Order: sequence, then C-alpha cells, then structure tokens
Amino acid sequence: MTIAEARRRVNHSLYLPAIQRPYVWKPEQIVGLFDSLMQGYPISSFLFWAVEPQNRRQWPIYRFEEAYRQGEPWSQKVEPDGRDVIFVLDGQQRLTSLLIGLAGSYTLLEKSGRRNKSAIFRAHYLYLDLFKDPEEIGDDDELIANRYRFKFFCVRPRNDHKQFWVKIGDILDINDGERLHAYRDTLFADVGERVVAEQLKIAERNINRLHELVWIDEPISYYTERVQDIDRVLAIFIRANEGGMKLSKADLLMSVVTTTWGKSYVRDEIYGLVERLSKGMGAAFNFDKDLVMRACLVISDLPNVYNVANFTAHNMQIIRENWNLIRSSLESTVELVAWFGLDGSQLTSINTLIPIAYYISRIDGYRLDGTSAFDAVNRERIRRWLFSSLFNGAFGGHSDGAIATCRDTIREEMRSSRDFPLAKLAQDMRTRRGHHLSFDEEGTRKLLDTSYGKKHTAIALGMLYDGRRSPSSRYHVDHIFPLAAFSERALRERGVGGPLIESMRRSINSLGNLQLLIERENLGKSDGELASWLHTRDATYFEQHLIPNDPELWEFDRFLDFIDAREQLIRNALKRFLDVTDKTA
Repeated sequence: MTIAEARRRVNHSLYLPAIQRPYVWKPEQIVGLFDSLMQGYPISSFLFWAVEPQNRRQWPIYRFEEAYRQGEPWSQKVEPDGRDVIFVLDGQQRLTSLLIGLAGSYTLLEKSGRRNKSAIFRAHYLYLDLFKDPEEIGDDDELIANRYRFKFFCVRPRNDHKQFWVKIGDILDINDGERLHAYRDTLFADVGERVVAEQLKIAERNINRLHELVWIDEPISYYTERVQDIDRVLAIFIRANEGGMKLSKADLLMSVVTTTWGKSYVRDEIYGLVERLSKGMGAAFNFDKDLVMRACLVISDLPNVYNVANFTAHNMQIIRENWNLIRSSLESTVELVAWFGLDGSQLTSINTLIPIAYYISRIDGYRLDGTSAFDAVNRERIRRWLFSSLFNGAFGGHSDGAIATCRDTIREEMRSSRDFPLAKLAQDMRTRRGHHLSFDEEGTRKLLDTSYGKKHTAIALGMLYDGRRSPSSRYHVDHIFPLAAFSERALRERGVGGPLIESMRRSINSLGNLQLLIERENLGKSDGELASWLHTRDATYFEQHLIPNDPELWEFDRFLDFIDAREQLIRNALKRFLDVTDKTA
C-alpha cells in the first residue's frame, strides 16, 4: 500500500498489541528511513494480525504515537468498540517513524539557554531541503550515505538562496497533480533573485519525488495473519523480531504486564522481586521473570499453561489482586531452598519450586521458619519433595502437566489437612505423570551410581541429611577416606596388590565415600588417617552422615568393607525417604 493509505489506516484499523516493545528510534534513524524511501530502496515487509470481533477484548489495544515525547514511550490505550482491529506484529518502529515524520512530531529534552542550565521539552518537525541535489555525492561520501537532506527543527527554518526547507507533512494535503502544480507555484513565487534556474529544477524534482513517494508508490509490503491462535501469533512475532533485540516469552509477557499495571509498578514489584529472590534470600540464585510469571498463574488458580493466551486483561486483574500473596509465597519458598543448603548451581529446575510456592500460598504465605512441630515437620516434607524431584528430573522438559498435577493434589489434600502432602504427591506423580520420586531398587541404584564431580552429587548427598544442615554455613563435598591416600603410588607403598588397587581407586569417588562437611571442618580433617579423625566425633555425627559405627571399618585395609556398609545404610535411609506416616504434625 501507499504511505498515504498507511497514514489513513494507522489508529483507525492498525493498532499495537501489548506485546510490542516501546518506540525507541532516534531522529537520525527516522531521517535514514525517509532517505531510503526517497531513493526507492525497500524497507522490508510488515506483518499484521487481523483480530476477529469476538477476540478484540482479549488483549489491550494501543495507539501509535504521533507526538512522540522523549522518555515517555508508552502509547495510549483505546477501547475496541466499533473498530476494525489489525495488530502490527512487525513494523512498529518503521510505521511509527513514518507517522512522526509526516503527521506528528519528535519532542526532545533540550537546554533552554546558555546561561540557564534547566531543560525544556521542544517538539521537532521533519523538513526537507528542496535545493539539495541528491545526485551530488562527494568523493569521501560512503556508498550508503544519505542523498536527500532531511532534518528535524523545533521552529520553521529560514530559507535563502542556499537552502529551501519545506515541512514534509504538507504533502498530505496534496493528493493529486492539480494541487501539486498549485502548491509548487505558490512555493516558488518568492524564492528571491539569487536563486538560479538549476536550483528550481532540483527543487521541483524533489517535491515531485516526495509527492510520488507518499501518494503513488506502494513501498509498504505486508502479510496479514488471520489465524486466531495466540500461540501461533506469538511464535510468528518472536521469529519476525529475531533480527532485533532478542525476545523471550517472558519478555513479551512482561510487556503485557507493564502496559496493564504501569512501568513503575512492574519495575519496583516484579523486577524487584526477581532481584530479591536471586540475591537476598540467603544463597545466590539466578532466577528470571519466568519463575514469577508462572507462579502468578498457579497461585492465582488460573489455567497454569505458560502461554500468552492465559495472560488476558481479566486474568491480569486477578493476578494483581493476589500479588501480595504471590510475592510472600515465593519469598518463603526460596528462603526454604537456601535453608536446605541449595544455591543456583544445584537448583536444576526452577519449576520444582512452583508446587512449594502454591502450598505456602494455601497456608497464607506462612514462612515455615519457626521451631513448632508444624514448621519442623513440613519443612522436612518439603525438603524431601524438593531433593527427590530434582534428583529424579520430575520437572524436566515441558512441565505444565506436572505442575497441574501437583496443584490438583495439594488443593484436594488440603481440604482435610494443612500438612504438605508429600506421600500423595509422590503417588500422583507416579500414577498420573509416570515420574518415580520414591526410591525403589532401580532408583536407589541410580542414586548410588552418582559419584564425585557429577551434576547431582550435592543433591544426592543432601537427601541424606534430614534438613539438619546449617543454612548459614558453606558446605564442601568431602571424601571420607582421603583422596590423597588412593593414588596408585600411595597404594603400592602400602603394599596393596594390582587387582585390589583398581577396585579401591574405582570406589574412592563413589557416593559411599562422600559426605557434606562445613568448610572449616573439611579443612581441619585434611588428609590424615580417617580412624583418628572419627574417634573425635560425637554420636550425632555418625547418625547424621550415615557412617558405620564400627571402628574396625575405619581402618584403611577395610576400605571396601566400609563402602559396602555405608551404602547399605544409604539404602535403608532412601527406603524411608518419602515415608511420612510417622511425621504428621
């Protein structure tokens, strides 16, 4: 279509969806766009989405900004009543720039005077110098340099025999050849005696070219998507914008939230919450907006599938009403995760936290950080749920179904009890999702196959500690029998034979020889004889770390027997890991 037709349709049928980013072009980019158009260069195609009447109230509708004001990027919201609604998915920056240049203004913050350091806003309008010959290019000019002279002015510039400026918006009133002739006659009537005929020829060509560009050329190529599936439209939008700023689903959803709630509220609340969860809960995490946006749907008891279709204006209002509960539930959840000794490097799936946050929301955001029986029991239930889910990958891949199952179970079980329903969650995840969280023979073997340096080693060890780790201490994965004693040379010096060397070295990094020690204790333990160090430990150490309480097994030559005995203690502990029949508050 022509630029004039685009101008007519903008804010009459062409509008912006909430997922669009703010307008960000600078004046020099607008100048470059008009210069490209005057030279007949293509400016890439546009992508539109025609919204059916029954769907027009599903998404906020925004006007294109004609009078753009620097630092105020958000457009005005409009009601859909009686309007044809076609959303611009790709082309917002270009279309807004055309609108500003032809029919609007670009308002900049400028110093008000040399002696006055205060600043004021001034509206600038786009002008074209008709005396500039586009064929004149200096030897030093680049191939892609502008050939026409466009420039923004806050007041009408003076004309003389060297320059002749016209406001390009004037061309919108000249829709046919007859009016163009009359406009040229009036325009050039008082150019002055110093203007030569060649300059008038250049000016005439330039004004004719501008008229042709706006009213005759059809430089705007576009495709209109008519399918009403919002997820398909979202995928198209992301693909169409790949060449610019990288977009994610969370970025697009945040655009919807921002335009609904307001920029300052989103910055202070949502981004502030992400920052607190990542750095202010006792451990270092790397959360992003996804965790918060998913939790908004789940805690508000809205459809939990993480797509744009569920962030309607109606649902956004529900989320806003629940925001305080969402925030406190997430903070309590992440505090617990830090209490359990985890950080961002061990939290392999943030979606594992969503059911915990939902449970906490059902007990009104209660923090579970006290010493009551209720706090202690449910902290331990949640810890076992979290560690088992992380180790078994229960929320890997597309986890919307797993989250929905957990929410249904928690909601139903809490009709009769306020306890975290660990056993029922494990049962429903197995029967409805096929995820085994309890440790049968296969699951136990998988855990015991974990060895030093593997991805889930810290998680596997953390399962064995019944939540008794200090949340303020830093823990190391420690070799119970010191690693240094099992080099091939050290073993030969002790008189260990060839076949036995291989068996011992294969077992030194196994889970049966690993424990978690606070940094200070690990450094103090050093590489001395294990038996000497264990004799200085009290009874609670052996229980907590599942150490065989048989001094004969602590001796170096009983190393393989020690591994067998400790692995059996681990098996026994894992069988009881999700058994909560005797742990009801």
